[in-house]
Amino acid sequence: MVTAKKFGDIKLNIIFNKREIIVREDKCLKCLECLIVCPTGAIEEGKYIVEINKNKCVFCGRCEKTCKFNAISIIKLRFENFKITEVKKYEDIYINYNRCVGCLVCLKNCPFNAITTKNDKIDIIKDKCNLCGKCEEVCPSEAIKLR
Repeated sequence: MVTAKKFGDIKLNIIFNKREIIVREDKCLKCLECLIVCPTGAIEEGKYIVEINKNKCVFCGRCEKTCKFNAISIIKLRFENFKITEVKKYEDIYINYNRCVGCLVCLKNCPFNAITTKNDKIDIIKDKCNLCGKCEEVCPSEAIKLR
């Protein structure tokens, strides 16, 4: 399902991965500081601005925090009660162990190695977790939720 939503002057196509990253052409000076801090190599030097490979991006926010020109914006969204709302910052991660089937898809996709196994279920190492939401995005049983 794709829904169009307007945030300011930016129209986004929202798919249920609940995150979007935007590089503003009018603000990016291509200093490449964001490229240096990206843990997954998702940022590349483009012709006029930096380009972000959304297949590699884990929405950790390091590029957004590093950008001195506010050219990069990450929008986090929550779909609840048939409404899409913007979330300023995720605070915590929850696991519904009744839903977890132990498939380990989240473990294999965690860019920060913050997921381990415990009694055939997953466990989050909160000191390593960056609250990027990749695990929530890939969990087929919807056992992981960021709030």
